[in-house]
Parts: sequence; C-alpha cells; structure tokens
Amino acid sequence: MKRKTSLLIVMMLVLSTLTNVSADIIEGGVVLEDATDEEETVEGDAQTDETIEETEENEVLELSMNDAIKMAIEANIEMWEIDKSIGELQDLKGQGNDFKELYEELNEGPLLPGSSGYDYVTLILSKNNFFSKNAELRTEELQKGKEQLLKGIEIDTVSTYYKVLVAEKTIEINQSKLNKANEQLRVVNLKFNNGSATKAEVLNAEMAVQQAKTDLDSAIDDLNIAKLDLLNKIDLPFTQEIVLTDIELSYIPTTELDLDKSIETAKVERLEIITAENNLELQKIETHAYKSYYTSNLWQNKVYTKKLEDAEINVPRAYKDVELDVRKSYLNLVKAERSLVNMDKTVELAKEAARINKLLYDNGMATNLDVLEANTGLAQAEIGHYQLLAVYNINKLMFDNSNILGSMPQSSGGSAEEAPR
Repeated sequence: MKRKTSLLIVMMLVLSTLTNVSADIIEGGVVLEDATDEEETVEGDAQTDETIEETEENEVLELSMNDAIKMAIEANIEMWEIDKSIGELQDLKGQGNDFKELYEELNEGPLLPGSSGYDYVTLILSKNNFFSKNAELRTEELQKGKEQLLKGIEIDTVSTYYKVLVAEKTIEINQSKLNKANEQLRVVNLKFNNGSATKAEVLNAEMAVQQAKTDLDSAIDDLNIAKLDLLNKIDLPFTQEIVLTDIELSYIPTTELDLDKSIETAKVERLEIITAENNLELQKIETHAYKSYYTSNLWQNKVYTKKLEDAEINVPRAYKDVELDVRKSYLNLVKAERSLVNMDKTVELAKEAARINKLLYDNGMATNLDVLEANTGLAQAEIGHYQLLAVYNINKLMFDNSNILGSMPQSSGGSAEEAPR
C-alpha cells in the first residue's frame, strides 16, 4: 500500500513538472511572437522612412533665378578660400609689426652686416611698414576680389539658367515643327491617293517628318545636358528633377549709354588697377630697402631696380586694359541688341512666308517643298530669336557691371613677399 502511495506521489510530481514546463514554453512562444511582431514593425517603419527619403529626393524642385544664384554662391569654395586668405594676411600684418619693434631695438646700435643672425633687409622693410602695408593692401584686393567673384558667379549662373530656358524653348518650337510636318504629310498622302500629288512629294514630306523628329531628339538631349550643368553649378544631385520658374526672357531696350562714365568708374573700382597701383606702392618700399642695403654694383640692387621699373610700367598698362575691356563690353552689347532687333524682323518675315506658302499650296500655286522649307525657316528663326534674347541679356548684365568684372590677377608681383617666420 505504501509502495502504491509512493508511486502515485511520484507520478503527480512528474505531471506537475510537465505542466509547468508546457506553460513556460507556451508563454515563451507568446513572447517570441510579440518580439517578432515588434521587429517587423521596426523594419516596416525603417522601410517607410527610406521610402519617404527617396520620395523627397525625387521630388521636383521649383527653381527661381535668385535661388539658383544663392545656391551657386554657397557651393563655391573660392569664397571660403578668400576669407581664409584674409585671415592669414592679418597674421602677416602682426608679424610685420613684431619685426618693426625688433628693428627699433637693434637700431640703438650700429647696423653692421653679420653682427647678428637677423636679415637686415627684412628689418629695413619692417621699419618702412612693408609687411603691414602689404597685408593691408592685399586685404583690400581680396575684398574687392570677393565682390568680383560674387558678381562673376551671378552672371555665370544666370547664363547657365538661360541655357536651360533656351533648350526648353527649342524643344517647344521643334515639337511645333514636327506637328506641322506630320500634318503636311497627312495632306500630301491624301493628295497622292487622289492622284494630285507625286511620290516624290510624299517622300519629301516623310523626310521632313524624320528631320523634325531628329531635331526634337537633339533638343531634348541639349536640355538634359544644360540641366546637368545647372545642377552641377548649384551643387545638387544629378538625379534631382528641377522646374525653372523664371521662364520669361524679356527684352528691355538699352537707353542712352554713357560709355565715358562707365570707363571712368571702372578705372576707379576695377581690381586690376587697384592691384597694379598697390604693387607699385609696395615695390617702391621694397626697392628702397634693397638699394639702401646693397650697393649699386651688386645684383640685388639691379634686380629690384628693374622690378620697380616693371611695376611703374604695369600701372598705365592696367588702365589701358580696363578701358579696352569696358569698350569691348559696350560693343558686344550694341552688337547683341542690333542682332536681336534684326532677328525680330526675320521672325515676322518667316511667319508671313510660312502663312503665304501654306495658302498657295492649298490653292495649288506652291509645292509641298515650299511649305516644308518655309516651316523650317520659321522654326530656325524663332530658335535664333530666343538664343539672341539670352545673349543680349547676358551682355547687358556684363556691361552694367563692367566697373566690377574683369580678369583676376595671376600674380601679385615681386613685392608680395611674406614676412620671415
């Protein structure tokens, strides 16, 4: 009896243990399912975020002219380099002041060559404020160069923006030309079926349609290239879709242009002249220092005498180059406006020629080829007009800013020495 009772107790304990294990397994399964659901939810949220990001990247960007200019300025690394150079020049100015103080201390005794480890030419330059003056004048040039760079970026961006507009207009005109060619082909086929047109006329019409398609495809390619250039200039991904909002190219006739006033203003404000005059001022100080320390029979004396002569020659040359640049800018504007006015008349004539040839063809007084040539001439005139309109606006912008724009100096000359470290 006791033995049976013991067996029953053992069986009950085993059943109890199995029940607890089963419950744990079931609970664990529920937890695992919940964890799996949470992981799926997190993955789903991540995929949703990625989809949103992709949608934002693929979103069409409406781009105005001012926005494009602002983005191009922000993307230009030269702006940061100019600011960095200005900071370095301020350090150079401080070094020049330190050397001037050193010269004054050493000047209490005789200036004997080899009496110390210092370069006495450098000390003489410091005494005459060469390094401080150099930093001051170069800072002025950099500030002016920054202004010039900003205006250059603006005009370059406007030009690139206009190229996209011209490409879009070209597509529009070529699409119209293709529609007209298809319509003309339809009419010729009808006449051919009625026996009033020849096979040659049908072939000419088909060739015109094929050429119109080729021109349209080429215009689409040109638009894609122009958009890539614009995206690159404003530092956007090449896959970014953009829509230009400033789509109207206007013609504002040039009123009275005061060329002499523009030349005089440019002579005061242009960077090339400021740089040449600063180089001359610094070269005078530098040549004086070298001639003071080296006798006339030594090569250092002769070299820096020649540098001063070159600096004196460069000043009037800079004035002449600036005047030449302004005069060229003026003539380019006059030429662009004259071409635009003439093209306006050409477009009017081309429209009238296309209208009359179509009318004559409908009445059997002109050939199919006459109509096709007239339509092609009209399309070319309209595209040319829009291109000249863009050229005119760019040239006007160039002349209006001829007091700022010009070629950046390649080198600041021999007088732009650094203070010894």
